[in-house]
Parts: sequence; C-alpha cells; structure tokens
Amino acid sequence: MLLSAGGVCSIAFFSIVALAFASMDFLQFLFWCAVFFAALWLARPLSGRALAAERDSFLSATLVIWIFLMISGAVFIHNQTTASAEKGNVDQSAIYQALSWILSLFVLAIVSIFRPAYLRRLFVGSLKWASIFAIVAVLSCPLSPKPLYSLTLAFKLCLIVLTSCAIAESIDDEIGINRTFVALFVAMLIIVLIDFLRPLLGSDAFVGGRLGAMIGLSGTCGVLLLLSVLFLWLTKNPWFLVCALFSVMVMMLAGTKGGMVASFVSLIMFFSFLKRPAQALVVSIIFSIIFALCLVFTPLGHSLQKYTEAGSASTLTGRTDLWDATWPSIKSHIILGNGYRASRFLSAEVPGAFAEAGNMHNSFLEVLYNNGLAGFLPIAVMSFLIVFNLKDPILRPTNLRQKYFAAAALALFTHLFVWGLVAATFGGAPDDRFMTFLAILVISMLLRAQSDQKYRNRIYG
Repeated sequence: MLLSAGGVCSIAFFSIVALAFASMDFLQFLFWCAVFFAALWLARPLSGRALAAERDSFLSATLVIWIFLMISGAVFIHNQTTASAEKGNVDQSAIYQALSWILSLFVLAIVSIFRPAYLRRLFVGSLKWASIFAIVAVLSCPLSPKPLYSLTLAFKLCLIVLTSCAIAESIDDEIGINRTFVALFVAMLIIVLIDFLRPLLGSDAFVGGRLGAMIGLSGTCGVLLLLSVLFLWLTKNPWFLVCALFSVMVMMLAGTKGGMVASFVSLIMFFSFLKRPAQALVVSIIFSIIFALCLVFTPLGHSLQKYTEAGSASTLTGRTDLWDATWPSIKSHIILGNGYRASRFLSAEVPGAFAEAGNMHNSFLEVLYNNGLAGFLPIAVMSFLIVFNLKDPILRPTNLRQKYFAAAALALFTHLFVWGLVAATFGGAPDDRFMTFLAILVISMLLRAQSDQKYRNRIYG
C-alpha cells in the first residue's frame, strides 16, 4: 500500500516538475489533446454499440477528428518568413501541429478497425476526385523547392480525404447531415474565437487598421455567419443570432475586403436559393448598416482610406502583378506544376512576386501553379459536382429542411468561390477553408442521394 502510494506521489511530483519547465506551446498542445480525447470519450467510438457497427458512434468519432483537424491551424499558429522557411527552420508550433495530425490518424485508424467499409469506397462517387487530387499532390512533392514541407502538408491532405470518406460512409439520413453542419459550425466558432481573442490578449490588437494579422479572418467569419443563419432559421434559437452578430462584428474589425464581399454575396445568395427576396433585402440592409457603423466607429474606415489612397485597387493589392509574374512558370510546368504547396516559396522562386506572398491569392491559379492540369482537373470536377448535386435538392426538395441544407451548402460554395478569386480557399493548403470545400462536397453527395435512389445505390451499393 505504502509502495503504491509512493509510486503515485513520485509520478505526480515528476509530472508537476515537468509541467513547470514546459513551454507554453507544449502546455497548449496538452490542453487541446485533452479536449480532443474528452470529446472522443463523449462520442464513445469504442462502445458496445460502435463495435456492433453502429453508424452513430462512428460518425461522432469522425466528426470529432474532423473538428480537431480544422482547428489545428488556428490553435498551433506559426508565422514564418519565406527566407526562414527556405532555410529549413521549423517553428515549435509547427511540430505540435504535425503531432496533432499524427494523433488524429492514430485515432482514425483505431475506430476504422470496426468499420472499414469506407476504405473500399475511396474511388467511388464524387469523393473519388478528392482521392485523385490527394494522389496528385503526393506525387508532385518531389518537384517542390522543399519536398519535405510539401510532403508534410500532403500527409494532412490525405488524412482529411480519408476522414471525409469516413464521414460520408457513416451518414444515412438528414440527422447525419445536420450533425455535419453542426461540426462545421463548432469548428468555425472555435477558429473565429481564437483568432479574435489572440490579438486582443497581445501587445498590439490592430495592425494597419485591422484586427490581428490573420488576413483571412473576415472570410472565415463569413462561413460562421452563414452557418449561424442556417441554424437560426432551423431552430429559432437566439444563441445563433448572437453568433451571427459576433461573426459580422469580427469580420468588420478584421477588415479584409475579399472576405467581406464574399460574405455579403453568399448571404444574399442563401436567401435567393430559398426564394426569399424580402428577407434577402432586409439582411442586405442590416449588413450595410453594420458596415457603415464600423466605418465610422472602428479602424475599418482608416484601413479602407489607406487602401484607396495607396492606389492598390487597380492591381487588387498587387495580386494582378503576382499573377502576371507567375504565369510563365505555370505555362512551363503545366502538367504537374511546381509541386504541392510550392507557392509557399514563390516570393523567392519567381522574380517579380511581391514579398511574403505565400500563395497565389487565387484558388484556381494556386492549383495550376502547384499541381498543373493534373491537379486542376479534379478541383474543377469537384466544383461542378457540388453545383450539380445540389441542383435537385434546391429545385425539387423532398422537404423544407432538405432545401435549407442544400441552400446553405451552395451558399457556402459560393462564398468560397467568390473569396477564392482573391485568396487560395481551396486546392492549396489543407486548412479550414479547403476542409469546408470538401465538407460541402460530402453534404452535396448525401443530399442528392436522398432524392435520387439510383445515385444512392451507385454510391452505397
């Protein structure tokens, strides 16, 4: 008894000492891992029901993995210059982020032992194009200026595709589709909260009149706004109204123009798909009033004034110059491109590219630069399939709830497409935006399967 007590006390003592000397990044990693395992415990993927091939438990586990992968980029943030990345320097946060992906793969492998059917459907239905794109990304890694960097991100991409296939296989009804939307909402809410609080807790909340340094925050808020509006209309719960107003407020404070324009367009399109022109008008007026108030009472007005005075509008803040400079490189590597995520280094590799570009600032050009036509084709096909799959659920829905889901999915795609004209929202880094794109593809498949029995039989056998 005394020996056991002494052993426990010794373990506790050395654990406390280790934690006392641990870095904040390590403590943060432990915290989010604890949250991840707590969520998995609630999902109970290894319960008796799950071992009996219960879809519900398997879906819960895969959605927890999905959320963990989505928020990893916001949780383990690391800002690094192109010069530093070229030298092979690796930030500690990047290591913990990679460890979170390995942990996710480990958990997915365990739960897949009891329901491995989705592994036989990786090249069936619309998701086969995601699998093809992942293969192209992996094969192109040796072409990249930093193959190991590209291979690391390709690993996450493959993991995301596997998880999306697992989610698609475990959904059988509208309840599963609803839970997928809930997972997207939870992930986006966590991301926006982290990106909102981090600069406020730092030394300088506003950089150049914008909240924080995350230039894609306004667009991410737009995704959260759409999901909040969807659940507000479905549940009438005022909590989602609070989330919608919060997302608009953060969107304006972040002040990124492409994200704000895409958010406005997609929100109007959501009500247009539902054939609610009056509500679309009301929402556009409310959005405009909030925008006007933010211009007057927040740094947004100063930020837009500086943008206008600098004369950057004609080149979309240097984007058109970047596209002109990189076009010869795209044409000379038109088949396989320059390697997956080679665009991370284009500021150093391409003469005329502006400093710290980091990507092509256009979704389709991002794919062409990195993976050529071999990568562009699957992305283009997936984009077409999203619209095609959602056509019937919007025009001829079996019930009103299905129409809401379809309208929200198509509005989210519209958001990513419009935003993707000036940012790499899909086809590039496997971040929350690309994951949203793949989630929309999964949802479009499932909604089409509900109204098309032949399609359902072809997908699920």
